[in-house]
Amino acid sequence: MQTLAERVAKRREQLGLSQKTLAEKINVSQQSINKIESGQTRSPRNLDKLAEALDVSPQWLLFGDEPSVVKQVDVYDSEIKASSLRVEEWESMNHDKDEFVEVTVLNVEAACGDGAMPDNEHEVYALPFRRYTLRRMGVNARNARVVRVIGNSMAPMLRSGDVVGIDTANNSTIIDGDLYAIRDGNLIRVKQLIPRPDGGVIIKSFNSTDYPDEHLTREEIEQRIHIIGRVFWSSTLW
Repeated sequence: MQTLAERVAKRREQLGLSQKTLAEKINVSQQSINKIESGQTRSPRNLDKLAEALDVSPQWLLFGDEPSVVKQVDVYDSEIKASSLRVEEWESMNHDKDEFVEVTVLNVEAACGDGAMPDNEHEVYALPFRRYTLRRMGVNARNARVVRVIGNSMAPMLRSGDVVGIDTANNSTIIDGDLYAIRDGNLIRVKQLIPRPDGGVIIKSFNSTDYPDEHLTREEIEQRIHIIGRVFWSSTLW
């Protein structure tokens, strides 16, 4: 059975795309694509964009149990039938507690910019996640929190108003190039962290034109930075 890594690589080659070209299509680094195809990243944060760029469904990328190519449907096709699916509010549904778990949403705004001053942190509401999804990402629901981001320093990956899921237990080891929520003095920020060989770290924004890289020594990290947790999920507003 093929893995996600093998499906991505095979489909990319079928389309005649290089890793660099595919990375540019979804606004990530070539290193990110290489990590996916080598199996280092098993739960890509940009799964929907990756699937769109490869002209396949996210379901097929993850599990390989659907036809790979997304069928293009003519909106004027007279054979199209109305969907039987119904949209229901989460609060009005009978929840299967074995399948779903609620993750706390805090009233804290984490900055994708120069930083946001946190107010008193308290629960605003909760978002439902499938237990299977959290397990697949290696996240314990007890350690998961959701916050809203402000600012556009991480655009196009994150835009002002998006929400991100943070694994607060994943705060001791920096995975090169992953996103983290950090407390910088009195500020809360969401940034890409890149370890330096000397024990320091590079705090990186995707909008590098307006927000240049910040190079911190090990001493500066110990004095300024506390890693709250790794970003494992995001929801984008368009």
